[in-house]
Amino acid sequence: MIGKSQSDRKPVTSAEALAILEDRKEDGELGYEQKLAYEHMKKFVTASPDDAKKMVKELMEYGVSESTAIKIADIMPIEVTQLKHILAKEKKTFEEDEVGKMMEVVKGHRGK
Repeated sequence: MIGKSQSDRKPVTSAEALAILEDRKEDGELGYEQKLAYEHMKKFVTASPDDAKKMVKELMEYGVSESTAIKIADIMPIEVTQLKHILAKEKKTFEEDEVGKMMEVVKGHRGK
């Protein structure tokens, strides 16, 4: 990455990052840090990049920021309390029914 500009930075899910690293791996050898990240993501990423993007969009419809929605997609919380801990970072407070609906979104994408 030496000498490359980082003018177009945007947050991505782990699933998208894994796809990017897989593309780079095909083009050539990965650097040390990239290899570590690639191996970690291969073990823990469960969603496809398209499914993760869709999940982020669905979560953002409930007023969740993009960065928090990406974090939820990466962690894939199993219980409502885990989701509430992630949502605690948000400035907005969410009603129980909203949190329940968000949990349903997560469950719907976890099974795919």
